[in-house]
Amino acid sequence: MSEKSLDFFLEEPHLSLRHSKAVPTEEMYRFIPPEEEIINIDKSDPSKSYRYIFNGQPKTQFEKEKLSEYLEYESNKGKLNYPKNWLESDTMRLLQASEYDIKKTYTTINENIQWLNSIPKTINDKIITLLNSGFMYVYGRDHHFRPVIIVPIKNVKAAISKKFSFDDINEAIIYLMNYIIKYILIPGQIENWIVFVDFEDVGISDIGEFKKILSTLSKQRGRVFKNYFVNIGGFIKMSVNAAVKMFSSVSRKLVILSHNDLKKAQELISPENLEKKYGGLAPDIVPGGNNLFPPIMPSSNFALSGEKLNIVSPEAYKEMCLNSNPHKPFVICPKYQEIWDKEKEMELQKEKEKEKEKEKNKNMIQEEIIKKSNNNINENKNMGQNNYERKPKVFENRRISKNRNSLKNNANEIAEFLSQFEGYNMLENYEERKYPVPSAINLKEINLFFNKVKENQKFYKFE
Repeated sequence: MSEKSLDFFLEEPHLSLRHSKAVPTEEMYRFIPPEEEIINIDKSDPSKSYRYIFNGQPKTQFEKEKLSEYLEYESNKGKLNYPKNWLESDTMRLLQASEYDIKKTYTTINENIQWLNSIPKTINDKIITLLNSGFMYVYGRDHHFRPVIIVPIKNVKAAISKKFSFDDINEAIIYLMNYIIKYILIPGQIENWIVFVDFEDVGISDIGEFKKILSTLSKQRGRVFKNYFVNIGGFIKMSVNAAVKMFSSVSRKLVILSHNDLKKAQELISPENLEKKYGGLAPDIVPGGNNLFPPIMPSSNFALSGEKLNIVSPEAYKEMCLNSNPHKPFVICPKYQEIWDKEKEMELQKEKEKEKEKEKNKNMIQEEIIKKSNNNINENKNMGQNNYERKPKVFENRRISKNRNSLKNNANEIAEFLSQFEGYNMLENYEERKYPVPSAINLKEINLFFNKVKENQKFYKFE
């Protein structure tokens, strides 16, 4: 079975195009989440506060104290071997998931590191087929750009019946979650997802598969914003509730929707991003079409009816990115910082080209002046003016040489003087601009030369 890189979709044009439609837009980078969706604070008991967004957001005093307490404990117990990409926010997620029990946090983090190290570094065709099978897929985003993950349990059953093992399913879930974190979310602004678990055609015997899926999804702590359980028949409802209690992160954000309550999902998800079978307007997914990965975004209309999203202007966003004010809202900027750096580089390049063109024009003027002056010297010599012919040959050569050196100096001065008038149509503008007239230049001669240059613009550029 052939192995591919984890970013295999970037190498295939049709998949790369779909991927580009799934990643955050510039508008999403300018989104500022509301405070209650960053952290839900319990003033009576700080340990019961619940944080949704960890990266770049200021910690509460309670969180600072608990993090310090944990780091001290780890220092005494034995420092863990963290992966290179481990962040402080990852530690904070597991602190919260462990309900700020320091010893439990240490054990949880150690287990999580081991789990991360076991994740495959490549992907094979079998897992790619599974990602496209419909056992779990991303379909749209909610009104604050959180991706919506759909888990139809009956499709999990179908996958298993086609000889996919649960290890295959587990690997596919892990791959999809890591893809979402890397490409679909924005640290500090969009860090969570919505989960739809569909129990249509599910019986008691299928609860085992459901629990395994919950277990794998729960490996990524602090990521679920809302769990919707739909199509739960009364016969299995008690079994589902019992299974959910094993996962506090699931039960805390659980909403069970009957068929008549499906419209409640539209409190978070616009109808255009919700399948018809779940009360929305978007087309229902038909499994087996080999088109479910990269994710489908059915509509770019994410806001709810009448809702005005907190999206700052491009100018305000740029200012927030470039301004180091610690009290500004957190936004992540690498993608657009690169654009601005390129813009700056292009501006510098244009300045260099402008200076180069100016220098070229100056040299061309200088050459024309010297050429004209040499012609005058030759004319004077041939005409015998000013007793030029009567001078001894040696003095004649000295005089020509002296005149030419003088003319070269004058040519430099004239060229420098004329280079100040780029963009002007008449040389007389120097009077308005108060430019000093070089002492060696006769204004009448300059104007004659200026007109000649205008006639032959290859020597000088006029706008």
